[in-house]
Amino acid sequence: MGNIVPNSAPQILELTLDKVRLRANANGECFGGEIMDAMREAAAGLRVDRLEVLLTRTVLVQTMESLGENYPAEVLQDYENPMQVSKALRYLNEAINWTARLKASEQRIRDGENDTAVCSTAEKSTN
Repeated sequence: MGNIVPNSAPQILELTLDKVRLRANANGECFGGEIMDAMREAAAGLRVDRLEVLLTRTVLVQTMESLGENYPAEVLQDYENPMQVSKALRYLNEAINWTARLKASEQRIRDGENDTAVCSTAEKSTN
């Protein structure tokens, strides 16, 4: 997936998930466009700028694509064809999980670099 994922992405996605869950109609459906509306509202509540919303949307689009959605960008603009909320929640949950895994791997890399730096410093001081 994308190389640039904003730090606010997990928060935006989690709030979006909550909002989408609340917006479901009696048939357990929502519109893809409502997902983006919810994402914009979540970002506004967090006082996140528009670029971070767009980058977070990219994460969601790529997640939807990886889960088999053929035209995810179009789905997120659709206000005419309802989709099952369970499908929308699956997309959002997977995007949240992906960002969590990404953050964890970045942290491991940073910790590994710090361990390497500490080892290098220790080796230099013993020589």
